[in-house]
Amino acid sequence: MKLVKRTFKNFFILISIIFFSTFCMLTVSQALEKSEAEELIKKISLEVNNIISSARDESVTIDELEFVFKKYADTNIMALTTLGPARRTASSSQLEFFKDSFQIYFLNKYARRFRELKDGEISILSSRPIRSGVEVKTRVHLIDWAPLEVLWLVSDRSGEVKIFNIIIDGINLLSSERVEIGVMLENRNGDIDLLSSSLRGIN
Repeated sequence: MKLVKRTFKNFFILISIIFFSTFCMLTVSQALEKSEAEELIKKISLEVNNIISSARDESVTIDELEFVFKKYADTNIMALTTLGPARRTASSSQLEFFKDSFQIYFLNKYARRFRELKDGEISILSSRPIRSGVEVKTRVHLIDWAPLEVLWLVSDRSGEVKIFNIIIDGINLLSSERVEIGVMLENRNGDIDLLSSSLRGIN
């Protein structure tokens, strides 16, 4: 009986150690993940703040903002998400063409949108782990308008820490783009190549 109790006690201690070690590893991993995500958003915020507060011409500002988002946005994940179920029937060459076209479309569209925040300033408020990565909450302070809340969703699924979605004042970028891309694809009778060509011409 004593042997059974001792065995059970040792087993309980072993399980407790394993659980505690696993919990500590997960906590450290999440902390590192949050810190990496916050560091990325700090870089983006600093670069965007510097660009939109400068007195450069609009075309130069947009080019510089495009470069920032090209560095830090996972446009491949965004492209495949917005394309939706159609990606399952597309060939690899069609997908590559679409991803390239979506990147051109995305960079230009959101560079222009962030350029509208001229004289604004982005500050980080908090971050938290989410199912697909880390959410970093920021606030954009504007001179003539109420502050905007911008959530940056960050992941390292591509092998690099990058943003894969932005929620601007409650408007989910990926959800909005998925609806818009879906309508465009439907209007082109499901022709992905035609859709890709059209995306390249949108300014």
